[in-house]
Amino acid sequence: MTRKSSGVDVQHAIPIVIGLACGIYAFSVGVPRLVTQLTGVEGSFQAERCTWELDSEGETQGECEGSFTASDGSFTIRPIESEGVFDSRPQEPVTRLVGGPSADKAVQPDLATSLVPMGFGLTAFAFPAWALTAATRDAAERRRRRRAWPAAADLPPNFGPVRIPAARSAADTGAGSSATVGAEPPGGSTPSTPKHHS
Repeated sequence: MTRKSSGVDVQHAIPIVIGLACGIYAFSVGVPRLVTQLTGVEGSFQAERCTWELDSEGETQGECEGSFTASDGSFTIRPIESEGVFDSRPQEPVTRLVGGPSADKAVQPDLATSLVPMGFGLTAFAFPAWALTAATRDAAERRRRRRAWPAAADLPPNFGPVRIPAARSAADTGAGSSATVGAEPPGGSTPSTPKHHS
């Protein structure tokens, strides 16, 4: 039973799917946040209600909802959620940015909160790139084997070096056959007939 393998098999498909999913998610978080940080409206966020939970280290952290007022006083949004977590409920307004009067989330002004997820996304995209390169290389190797030796076309790409026998002409085949049939014993000696002693 021979193994049929396409250019993208399981060992290639898994990192492609995982890498694309992680990269797309990271960029979907980082890019909109970065756009708001660069082009949004700055203002102040006043926390009104917070929910608290324990993190993995047992520390209390909370997410807060409240109101946002633009710095120029042109509009106020209530209710609106603030990105990021708080160690305690903020008593004073904190600086946030929003994309406009219809925004539903206030963004922190720190660019690191956008660049870090985008950097993670770029790293995640490296895995699909590696897998596609490996799949292309394996497919090219199978095509080369198929042209040179059809019997090796179905071998796994990581089977190892395959020794492809050199093609032999009909003349060489005939000469080899006749040499085998009429070959003399090694050393040029001829078989002697048994001697009978009386």
